[in-house]
Amino acid sequence: MTLIDSLGPTRTSHKWSEMPGNFDVLNTRALYKSSNQWGIPDLPRAEFIPQHLVAYNDRWTTSNPPPEACVHFFLDDYRFETLWTKPTRPITRLQRVGFSLTPDFSMWSQMPKIMQLWQVYRARWCGAWMAHHGIGVIPTVGWSTSDSFDFCFEGIPKWSVVAVSAVGVLRDKEAAGMFACGLNELVDQLEPTKVLVYGKLPDIVNPEHYDEDLFRFYPTRWR
Repeated sequence: MTLIDSLGPTRTSHKWSEMPGNFDVLNTRALYKSSNQWGIPDLPRAEFIPQHLVAYNDRWTTSNPPPEACVHFFLDDYRFETLWTKPTRPITRLQRVGFSLTPDFSMWSQMPKIMQLWQVYRARWCGAWMAHHGIGVIPTVGWSTSDSFDFCFEGIPKWSVVAVSAVGVLRDKEAAGMFACGLNELVDQLEPTKVLVYGKLPDIVNPEHYDEDLFRFYPTRWR
């Protein structure tokens, strides 16, 4: 990844011999190339299709990863918030595995649009940060309602491998419908070569309506 700028968090930070904790809560330490109006970082096209998805908080498996593994973040947000708040800390763990999905920061339909946009920015920034440190990155895609479609796919190149999860919407008919709508939009806008699915798709989604072999399914930790 190409680092295009690094901003100081304050006017005098360049004079400090040691940075205090939480000195850069916006991660202005690294700004990456962006081709969209929001400044959401552009990620490289992904081609790797992992054999195993390993949970970020599974320390034993991330220390002893199986062949062709990839880290995933389909967890409660608090379990991987350090990837944003202390981004240097998890790099060694991710480098051991070699590949990682981008974090899946939650986007709820009740969130103000600016908060949803910020979640997308954070997810892409973390992906760019990981790629900058030599980790192979696969974009995770998330959305809320159709109002998010004008920004939720930004930073992800066309014809890439991408990842999704519908775990949180399977039992909610309305949420499942929004997921199905977003999946259609994802395929239309990004034309992915493969969609990695953590768990299963809602019943409302018929895989036969898509290109053959578009989806690759992975079991959740409950299955």
